[in-house]
Amino acid sequence: MTSPARRAARRHEDEIGRVLAIHHDRPGPRTVIGFAAAWVLMSALTFIAPGETALLAIVPTLAFLVILGGILVMLSGERLIVCERGLLIGSVAPFLTPYVLRYDQIAPGTIVPISGGIRRYHRQTGLAPMPSSRIAWWSRRGISGPSTGGARGRRRRSAASRDAGFPWLVGTRAPAEQAAAEIARAAGAAGFVDLARATASAPPRVLSGEPRDAPQQLPGVAVVRRG
Repeated sequence: MTSPARRAARRHEDEIGRVLAIHHDRPGPRTVIGFAAAWVLMSALTFIAPGETALLAIVPTLAFLVILGGILVMLSGERLIVCERGLLIGSVAPFLTPYVLRYDQIAPGTIVPISGGIRRYHRQTGLAPMPSSRIAWWSRRGISGPSTGGARGRRRRSAASRDAGFPWLVGTRAPAEQAAAEIARAAGAAGFVDLARATASAPPRVLSGEPRDAPQQLPGVAVVRRG
């Protein structure tokens, strides 16, 4: 069965080519166990005063399962999909779609591998969480950068419908350096040599959470904020 990420990428294949790598930031075992424990606890509470029939006792338990499972699926849907001529960034959870970011929309030197402190991103940049920069509480590492304009919106609006420059952030389970290296190889193969060279040589960094460090640690995002 084709994964949601590959189905999403297939819709944009004419624009950004084939999928080369897919990165996700799915929850780890502790988060899954925590959700399961919450479901068990909530279900147990319903049996303190069960309904008059077995059906009334079971329905709340099933409802809790659907609600908690749905929350987990929505939170774990974020993807970074590396393709031949660009990236797909965003959620592949139900009712959501990732957006296209071509390599010609990325300024060389602005893709940043983050090896730690990724949850300090919004405090450091002063940016509110948005569809292009959503991370979960379990996130540890990822990739950040800005576009130089024209990135396609969530509903496939035309390129001219977006303002120039917006920040993006995606958590990854794999080391941030690995994701950056795959972007660099794809950009280089597509002819974007400067972008490939700058991305491949970008050192991973641990975010401090201090706004004064943003120009150094998140150079592209700092430019977007102040522009």
